[in-house]
This record gives sequence, C-alpha cells and structure tokens, in this order.
Amino acid sequence: MAQRPVRRTTPKDSGKNTGKNTGTYRGENGARARIVAAALEELVAGDGDFEIGDVARRAKVSVGLAYHYFGSKAGLISVLITDFHNRHEAVVNQSFGKLLPWPVREKARLKASIDFMYADPVAPVMMGKLSSSAEVIAIDTGRRSAVVEMAARNVAQGQRRGFIAADIDPDVAGAAIIGGVNQAVARAISSRRRPDPDQLADRLWSFIAGGLSLGPQASPSKTEITNKESARCARSGSKRH
Repeated sequence: MAQRPVRRTTPKDSGKNTGKNTGTYRGENGARARIVAAALEELVAGDGDFEIGDVARRAKVSVGLAYHYFGSKAGLISVLITDFHNRHEAVVNQSFGKLLPWPVREKARLKASIDFMYADPVAPVMMGKLSSSAEVIAIDTGRRSAVVEMAARNVAQGQRRGFIAADIDPDVAGAAIIGGVNQAVARAISSRRRPDPDQLADRLWSFIAGGLSLGPQASPSKTEITNKESARCARSGSKRH
C-alpha cells in the first residue's frame, strides 16, 4: 500500500497584531490552532525547544495529527517563526502618518517595534536561543533583505524631505540601523533586568540620529510623538463625521 503523503501547510496571518500571541488563525480548524498555541507555550516553557509529544498532550490531540498538519518538528517550528515575523512586520509596517515629520514618524515606528518585542512572550526565544537555528536562519535570509531594503527606502525618503544629508548611503545606513537595533533589542529583552522600553527607544533613536547626522531638532520626545499622533487621529476622526 502506498504511503499517504504528509500534507504541509503554511501559516496564515492572525487577526489584530497587538504584540500578544493569540494562537488563532483565521480559516483553520480548531485542532491546528490548538497545536500552534500549544507549541508556542511549550517553546517558551522549554526556552526554545519542545517535543511534539508534549505539544500534542497540551493541545489534546494525537501525535499523529500534529505530524499530519506540520510534517515534522522543524515544520512546526518554521510555522511559529514565520507567524512571529508576520505579526512583528504588521506592527512596524503600519501607517504612522505620512504627513508627520520624518523623525517623528520613524521614532514612533521604532517605539512600536520595541513595545511589540517587550509584550510578546515568544520574542526572547526567537531573538535569543532560536536565532542561530537552521529554521530561523533559513526564514530570516530572505526576510532580512526585504527589511533592509525597506529601511533604505525610508532613509532615502528622509533625504528627499531634507532631514538627512545627501551624502549618506541609504543602503548602508538601512543595514546598519536594522542590524544595530535588532541586536540591541535582543540583548535588552533577554536581560534579567530589562531596561525601560521608553528609555531604550530614546537611546536607540539617539544612535540612529547620530548615524544619520540628524540635528537635535530631529530627536522628538515621547510627548511630541504622542501629541502629533493624537492630532493626526483627531483630524482623521473629524473627516469621517
């Protein structure tokens, strides 16, 4: 009798990206969603590792069903990694106001990324112990290039708007910003005494502003960001009435 092929599935983006993992996926049945949610819990509890048997017991399904959906432990880990990156990218790629000054908008983006990493219980594992795994490296290779390209476009936009000197190479600057911020945040969230997220955002923004040769006026405070974002939301709300 021919062996039945294993059906491999790909993750679908979850609902709202609040920085907290809900473990639910639209359009998928309850068993698969329970397996994913259980795997996330086991991944955190195991500090980056888990056994399929433990995941199946937590999800109240058979081990065979877990293999049916994901093919292997590596396949399930890949789903968790992809979902984590999808949720993070949805947070940092959201609109922060096209009419806001470039430094205000980009610092708000940085702060949103840090808040996500601090809130998500999976982040320390993904950014720490799992970061050197074959699964993470395979997925990150393509994603990293796309993220750096987006950062380079942001830098180029800052140049066009007059905030960044024209002699700054957007590609090099984008790569330096993404690499530096990722490493700094990874260290921060894995520390036993995490630095205050607002202070971390301020210090990292100072690093970015220095690298891009931004002037002091281009380092908005938290209050400035909040006020300008509130004003933008108020304008948007008035247009809808």
